[in-house]
Amino acid sequence: MSDSQITSEVSQQFLRRTPVKLRQFSRLLNDMLTQKIEPLRVKALLSQVNKTRESCLAHQYDNTAKLLNQLLSQLSLSDEALETQRPLLKRLSIKLQEHSEKLELGVRPEKASLHDKQKVMQPGNLPVEQTDNSADSTNQQTKQESAESDQTESPDKTVTETSDTEKDSTIGESSKRQTSMSILSEHRVLLEKNTVIFADADPQRFHLIQQQFESLGVDVKFTESLGTAKQWAIEDPGSVIIASLNLADTNEQLSDDEVEQVRMPLIFTAERDNQQERLRGLRSGGTGFLVEPVSISGLLEQIEQQTETQEDTPYRVLIMEDSKAQARFYEKVLSKGHFDVRIVTDPTVLFDALRGFEPETILMDMQMPTCSGIELTRIIRQIPRFTYLPIIFLSAEESNSKQNQALLAGGTSFIVKPVDKEQLMFLAGLYTKRFRLLNPQIGVNPDTGLPYSAEFKRNISIESARTSRNGRNIALAVIQLDGADELIKAANYSAINIGVSQLALLLKKRLRKTDIIGHLETGQLGVILSTGSPADWKSIMDEVRLHFAELPFHWHDEQQKLTISIGLAVLSIDWDAHRWFELARNNLHTAMANGGDQIHTN
Repeated sequence: MSDSQITSEVSQQFLRRTPVKLRQFSRLLNDMLTQKIEPLRVKALLSQVNKTRESCLAHQYDNTAKLLNQLLSQLSLSDEALETQRPLLKRLSIKLQEHSEKLELGVRPEKASLHDKQKVMQPGNLPVEQTDNSADSTNQQTKQESAESDQTESPDKTVTETSDTEKDSTIGESSKRQTSMSILSEHRVLLEKNTVIFADADPQRFHLIQQQFESLGVDVKFTESLGTAKQWAIEDPGSVIIASLNLADTNEQLSDDEVEQVRMPLIFTAERDNQQERLRGLRSGGTGFLVEPVSISGLLEQIEQQTETQEDTPYRVLIMEDSKAQARFYEKVLSKGHFDVRIVTDPTVLFDALRGFEPETILMDMQMPTCSGIELTRIIRQIPRFTYLPIIFLSAEESNSKQNQALLAGGTSFIVKPVDKEQLMFLAGLYTKRFRLLNPQIGVNPDTGLPYSAEFKRNISIESARTSRNGRNIALAVIQLDGADELIKAANYSAINIGVSQLALLLKKRLRKTDIIGHLETGQLGVILSTGSPADWKSIMDEVRLHFAELPFHWHDEQQKLTISIGLAVLSIDWDAHRWFELARNNLHTAMANGGDQIHTN
């Protein structure tokens, strides 16, 4: 790996981890304002704050480091001194949230400190825990009284400073609005799917967020009644409710029937984050919970989870069953749900099937010739990317000890044959959905070095939103191995894996660094072309197609040839990502229907 690649990876890790830490620090400050915090918790956090500050300095995010420097100073004060600093703690908490949002976008915060003249502490100067609390408290109060005295004696100076503060505030609000609009624009496709309903007794509580949603054409409604909001959501399926916890209408323990009910998306916001508040939200029908002040990025993350943005992508389930009849039965059951099923009847080709399909759940037979399900599960668990992959055992084995062996080997659950259809459908859906939620972007495919389908489709949405703002040309190419379905039916998964890997390598060599490559379906890659003209893109893709057809492939001890078909779609300024993606796929289907080994474009 080159030095530039290492530097890029370190920077990406910094931008992933630091916003999470800043939100954690902000929550602590909010807790300190509302409840008594254990001294050990504060002391443990001091080292984390110091490490995060040093990391910010190392990456030249000096203003964020200054903000953390102030946090260190506050956390090292005595309890008595902290009582006098409550307004400052509140402002610090808000600033930490703002910096978190900006860092998530890779934006360098312009102003992070509450006192610009305060210098950044040098690495290693972690504040020492104070022992003379009374003296510290007295000194702090003396400084504040002195400052108040100066302000009283110098009214002109106060007016000037206030003017500067208002000016900084105006600039800060403008920057915050621009950041929020950028986040919203990149989630435009997600928001276009839903109506967002805000509910609160105070019309001003969500006013700014409402305006930001409306400016992008998102359907927004407001009501002062939670009951009205729920009725609107029933009438308009797909709606998401954002409501103040003050409107929560019950705090009684849920009955068994209520626990099992499928709920409409309802996100409560509250000033405090504790078990009682969350229970109150849950018992009033809540499916999400956010602590105020609500950030745009946090709200969008909750909406994304509530509305299942990947719902158009079927759940991928691999069936490892040596009996073809049994395997077809399971496939027939799952075909009634939202599943993409791959059947493997030969245990010796399971690894090739895993690599080419990347399942989100495995249904594993326990007793098979040449290799048992427990043995297969053990070696699957040796591969890091399959560590948390759900594996559901299907067997007629009723012995508890045998079932325990399967679970100890790495199994997730166990269904006793004969399999109940409803139980199979429920567990396959439950574990697959949970796996997808907990692993929304499981990094990149280790065989190709390219992002998986979910992440690549997210890139399609982001690039579509950006293009709608700047009006530049951009195109999407969907590339498919010809004859992939026949290779799957013949269980020739290694041919698909080798073909896709070679195609990925060819694209990396031929395309520009600004172009984005990623996985889509089995035997399929996508490319977002961001530099050039439609004629250039067609020429480049045709060159890739011709070059790929010349590559030699070997399987079954024979040299084989593989070809590809390409659907190319240039984005129009008034399209959303869904229409763009569908046009590219339709163009691909046209190319394949015309015999394959060709490119079709709009």
